[in-house]
Amino acid sequence: MVNLIRRSPDGFFSLKPLYSPVRLLEQVDEMAESAFGMSLSPRMDMYEEAKEVIVKAELPGIRKKDLDIRLDGDILTIKAEKKEEKETKEDTYHARERRFGRYVRHITLPTRVDAEKVTATLKKGLLVVKLPKAEGSGAKQIEIKTK
Repeated sequence: MVNLIRRSPDGFFSLKPLYSPVRLLEQVDEMAESAFGMSLSPRMDMYEEAKEVIVKAELPGIRKKDLDIRLDGDILTIKAEKKEEKETKEDTYHARERRFGRYVRHITLPTRVDAEKVTATLKKGLLVVKLPKAEGSGAKQIEIKTK
């Protein structure tokens, strides 16, 4: 099988493959959003501070009971379900743009974290996950010995 390679806007080819097994669901969602203007994947920011990695994800309309967050090694998975409201025969819709369904986001963390100290808060549709770095997870200079 031939790998597809992304082409950058300046005309040069990137060495980053178009297909990534870890990000497959995200990539399918990104393609659907660009093609059809729709998305069920939560938008997020991830940044690193001195002692922790912080992930912020927008989950409007999601309740705590419909949210599942898991950490498996260096992969943080955020799953949520936004249930469709019941329609009645008397309702007359003039527009229906809100999306309902399952949200899934798999995030590869940039460093090892201490799974026992991870915290998450959900307030006004913003999920904030704080992942404290594991001891010894910083960069280390490796000494080269000669013989």
